[in-house]
Amino acid sequence: MWSRCLLSSRRALGARHFASTPPRVMSAAKVGLRQLPLVDVSPLVAAADGTRQVAPETKAKILKEMRSACIEAGFFTIPTKGVLSSQLIKEVYSRADEFIALPDDVKRKYHCKQTPNARGWTPMFEEPSYQADVVSHLEGFDLARELPETFIKEGSSLGPNIWPAEVPRFREDVYGLYKETTKLSTVLFQSFAEMLRLPSNTFLQHVGEEAEAFMRLLTYPESKTPVKNSTVGIASHTDFECFTIIHQNGEGLHLMNRQGVWVEAPVCDNRLFVMVGDMLEHWTNGVLAATEHRVCNSEKKRQSIVRFNGADGDTVVEPLPAFVSADNPPRYKRMTQREHIAHQIDLAEQLLQKTKAEAFAG
Repeated sequence: MWSRCLLSSRRALGARHFASTPPRVMSAAKVGLRQLPLVDVSPLVAAADGTRQVAPETKAKILKEMRSACIEAGFFTIPTKGVLSSQLIKEVYSRADEFIALPDDVKRKYHCKQTPNARGWTPMFEEPSYQADVVSHLEGFDLARELPETFIKEGSSLGPNIWPAEVPRFREDVYGLYKETTKLSTVLFQSFAEMLRLPSNTFLQHVGEEAEAFMRLLTYPESKTPVKNSTVGIASHTDFECFTIIHQNGEGLHLMNRQGVWVEAPVCDNRLFVMVGDMLEHWTNGVLAATEHRVCNSEKKRQSIVRFNGADGDTVVEPLPAFVSADNPPRYKRMTQREHIAHQIDLAEQLLQKTKAEAFAG
């Protein structure tokens, strides 16, 4: 997903992205890590710079596991070893803590609605809603690829980041991790294509410096309120880009599998979760399905680092010929990545304002 600050672009075509009705009880099946699909892509990451080779049988095994996970479960996990720095992940959580601890009047200088490209701080209760009668309980900080101010334009998220001067090493650590996740996302873009027996650059050719590739640092505060539909961390939704990479340090993430069952994602310092997004669903005409997910509040604080990986904003996405036939016509309309994101955020913002207005009136 993009930054949740409302952007100015309003035109697009929608599909299934928000759950229709909020659940009264947010329950999910508890599973162990061994019950979830595991795909070790570290050999592919190590070979990404071209200095190493991956044995054909190793690569084939990785792609087979990845395809099976996406088709059968709808998501998979990745070990962090050889992929992302565990120490840097810890440092980023620390930097997020230090920023959240600042007084609101200081954080307000970095409010995402005061930046021209929706970067920076999202205060508590200002996350757009993905269901009626639901207000998300989180604070966030958004960043993306560092680009000159000349890239700023209406309806776009491109341009420079905003960095809190009050938190030492914030820029160094956070953007350092962003760059590491960019390397991983490049490998995954290629692997998604290859696991579907498409040319390796099928998706990656649409991912340049203008890609919709945000990273969010999210903090869900501890909650003593009994869990119900109006006190969720974030309501059920799918992500608007191609795929999402998540690391979490606390319980609360629920994923819906391909059988329609909610599964609680276990917490593990050395695991990442990868979820399919809307654009891969559209490109594959539904062969891959975007992963519906939500966050349930808990009695303990939860943090997550979320990397959204989209195509260039002006990329037109529609079902690829390989997934279309007389018996399986296109199920999704043409739209650009930017139009789709802006439209979905607009819908979510409308729900949030409606919910707040009704609460105030009550």
